[in-house]
Amino acid sequence: MSRSLITRHPHQALALLILIWGVGYPIMKVGLAYCPPLLFAGLRAIGGGLLLAMLALRRGEAPDLAGTWPALTLSALFNVLLFFGLSTLSVKLLPAGIASVVLYLQPIFIAGLAHVWLGERLTRTKLAGLLLGFGGVAAIMVHGIDGVLSPLGLAYGVGSAAAWAIGTVAFKRAAPRSILWFISLPFVIGGSLIVLGGLLLGERWADIAWTPTFVLVLGYGAAVGLSLSWTLWLALVAAGEASRMAGNTFLVPLVSVVAGTLFLGEPLTIMLAAGGAAVIGGVYLVNRLPATP
Repeated sequence: MSRSLITRHPHQALALLILIWGVGYPIMKVGLAYCPPLLFAGLRAIGGGLLLAMLALRRGEAPDLAGTWPALTLSALFNVLLFFGLSTLSVKLLPAGIASVVLYLQPIFIAGLAHVWLGERLTRTKLAGLLLGFGGVAAIMVHGIDGVLSPLGLAYGVGSAAAWAIGTVAFKRAAPRSILWFISLPFVIGGSLIVLGGLLLGERWADIAWTPTFVLVLGYGAAVGLSLSWTLWLALVAAGEASRMAGNTFLVPLVSVVAGTLFLGEPLTIMLAAGGAAVIGGVYLVNRLPATP
């Protein structure tokens, strides 16, 4: 999918992105049953990066290392090494829904960073929308969770959200010519470091169960969950305000809940309905344009 096509049809691209990410955490949870967390995260990143590198070469795009190497380094560190690694560890230690709630602190982080680094206005209306949207996500995911949550898992989740925010704002500031190379190189480098870290921490190749289910989940995660979704995400961020695009991602957990209700028969409670309404209201406020005099 070309960058120009995404920018010409941003609403369709955003809907596809939300759908992909809406099913991403349950799929990741399946993959972690067959593979240690850091090896799983690293393999997904490397696979996705290699796919995008082949696509960039096929299209004749140049990586522009001289102009963007500082941002590429930041992306490898924050968008891949820290975000993928910490989010995978968070999902390993927490219920997928709770991990998703913590991760969706990132629109609030992005709004603050974009205000400071990019000069994007953090209006009261936008801030209210971000807080309302996050509150809705929390209500959707937390209402049915019982028991004690892992403090380490929560810390990993907050760290992954902060890392994603820093990496996204760094990309917006760098404005690279080739989104494909900007994603590909950090994916391959950061993914390799995650794999190395996993091996140094005691994860073993022998612990991977190469079943058809795992291969399918790994292939989906690399090709769709990472390569396609991150191309959509960064193209949308490049075309609009980073904070506004991030605010729209509050819809991801809502899609997960609606899908569970429609296709799995999961109950629709009052708390779920209230959380969904808060998410929709928050997204509206984030996207609301300031009134013209």
